Amino acid sequence: MGGRGVIRILFCALDGTRIRAGNRVLDEDIAMLREATACGVRLVFVTGRPSRCLADLPSAVTELSGEVVTSNGACEIVGGGTRLLAPLAGRWVREFAEALRAADPKVGFATEFEWAFGFEPGYAWWPATDTGADSVCADMPHLTGGSLSITKLLCRSTDLDAGRLARTAEALGFDATVTCSCRPEEGGPVEVLSPRASKGNALRWNLDEAGIAPAAAVAFGDRFNDIPMLASVGASVVIGTASEPRLAVFESAASVGTWLAAHQDRWRGRLGT
Repeated sequence: MGGRGVIRILFCALDGTRIRAGNRVLDEDIAMLREATACGVRLVFVTGRPSRCLADLPSAVTELSGEVVTSNGACEIVGGGTRLLAPLAGRWVREFAEALRAADPKVGFATEFEWAFGFEPGYAWWPATDTGADSVCADMPHLTGGSLSITKLLCRSTDLDAGRLARTAEALGFDATVTCSCRPEEGGPVEVLSPRASKGNALRWNLDEAGIAPAAAVAFGDRFNDIPMLASVGASVVIGTASEPRLAVFESAASVGTWLAAHQDRWRGRLGT
């Protein structure tokens, strides 16, 4: 989507888009985002990470904004508080897991509780997010039968990469959002969420609450799970080289800072507009 109007809000993915390998951030990104927010542009970070995995974010990032959509749209942090947007029901999770295991007996499961993590015996951890000294190892009835709200069901197969496992999960016919924060060819977990949970839905909720038109919003992303967000705003920018054909339809830029510098006429001096 494209647009040339005034920019009032920026939605920015984190890993790969703002945060590069080695937890590195670009000075040009920080400088331009500081200038944009100083001009009154609102900044919301959007990530597949759960809230418990934000502690290692660079301070240069966290100082820019306290608004973060987490768990691919299932939850958000605003003003230091966590708000669940689209949790999963425990019984539904058990039924889905049983169906997917029937289709792929080599699949293992973990449950994301946003501030806690549970996993089956034998589940292969994914270093990016499957961490925490307080993680619980238990079978699925125990993981899904407690009082904690589930934001994601994580699925990893020893036979299928993330892309093929996601297609297998979608073929089951459940009403769910199926995505992954890793690249499809990697062995990272497939994430199964409520059908109401996606980066795109969370973005639209934010816009509706703020009374901001999609045409006044810009989204920056770089991965498969960013597509619903990119497809929902006035200007959609893929950072770096598109990793798959569905990302190639959007505008691209070398960095967030590069794009903002080239479009300063759309946000500079907008304080109070």
